Amino acid sequence: MGMTEPATRLIKRFGQEATLLRKGAVSGPPYDPVYGPDLEFPVIVAVTEYTAEERTNSLISDTALRVFMTAGVEPTNADKILIGGTTYMIHRVGVLGPDGVVICYELRVSR
Repeated sequence: MGMTEPATRLIKRFGQEATLLRKGAVSGPPYDPVYGPDLEFPVIVAVTEYTAEERTNSLISDTALRVFMTAGVEPTNADKILIGGTTYMIHRVGVLGPDGVVICYELRVSR
């Protein structure tokens, strides 16, 4: 058994339901694009705060949160994530997984 299944179980056990929001299809002229409704992807996340040590001498703001998200949909910096009724911007997406096998995603998010 690989690490993906245990990581997913831990995130599901200690995490919560969330929704990854991705801009909808673009229509209209290039100078005035119109986006369709956001695409919604249900995900499971575990939310933690960064330590003071991690924030020291870094670009991590005091309000940023670390979010571990189960593998499935690959998040991007253009996406947003809805957690507990609050929408967060994604500033950084990291992949946790050896040898190119995604175990989970680590996101840095803020309001």
